[in-house]
Amino acid sequence: MRLSFYTYSYTDRLKMPIVPCLERIAKVGYSGIDVSGTNGDSADPRSFDASRRKLTRRTAERLKLRVEAVITHAQLTDTLADPKKKLLDLAGTVDLAADLGATVVTFHMGGYHEGMDRKAEWKATVSAIRKAADYAASKHVHLAVDGIWPVWINDSLETQQRLFDEVDNEFFGINFDPCYLTLMGVDPTKMARRFSKQIVHSHLKDHRGTYPKWTHLLPGRGVLAYDRIFRGLKAAGFTGSASVECFTNMKFETACDECFGAMVKSAGAGGVRFTRS
Repeated sequence: MRLSFYTYSYTDRLKMPIVPCLERIAKVGYSGIDVSGTNGDSADPRSFDASRRKLTRRTAERLKLRVEAVITHAQLTDTLADPKKKLLDLAGTVDLAADLGATVVTFHMGGYHEGMDRKAEWKATVSAIRKAADYAASKHVHLAVDGIWPVWINDSLETQQRLFDEVDNEFFGINFDPCYLTLMGVDPTKMARRFSKQIVHSHLKDHRGTYPKWTHLLPGRGVLAYDRIFRGLKAAGFTGSASVECFTNMKFETACDECFGAMVKSAGAGGVRFTRS
């Protein structure tokens, strides 16, 4: 298993320069990064332009950081409900991932829309994921739905299983997010066991409170027992990247340094040793 750091809150939201940000991440000891699939206010992956792609990849390679995953922000079902808005371009994001050397693209599913037939919306969603996964496979990139959520069409382990069954593509997986699973009342280790073959990436964050009202905290400061979570991931055979995810109200230097130590300690207690390969 590898430990990485998601840069979006800092390089995109807070406009920190990419080079010193990645230099800090590498110096602390992370083996990789996750990056946003867009830049600025645009939802278009082309907003992550050629110069930014080149700078990100060259800096990561110089620092021996893997670009693990490209993270999108718009919801798939919203895009399908109103294609003119072009909220989510999965094919374009797969191209971005390929340019950066990343092997995972995550996306948010989204919910049903009032006035639309639910069976038709489900069918359209399955078709869109299958088409995007086929394209991703041609680039050796995995698509990963960014977890399950109460107001999305994949609102449970059962509906997520149905999606996997109907899409039926090995390049369609899931991003394991124990924070949001816990908020939903789902045991993360149960989810890890059930979808051991489909988990292709993980995001590590923490919280205090319960759904629908909670506060995000640095991983290690909240309610999650990360030693148990890492033990569950190990038992599920997960060997990919687990990426620390922090927010703009969390100082970068503190988040970067403290979370590395906390996650290494929790992983060790769970019988996991992070590697760089």
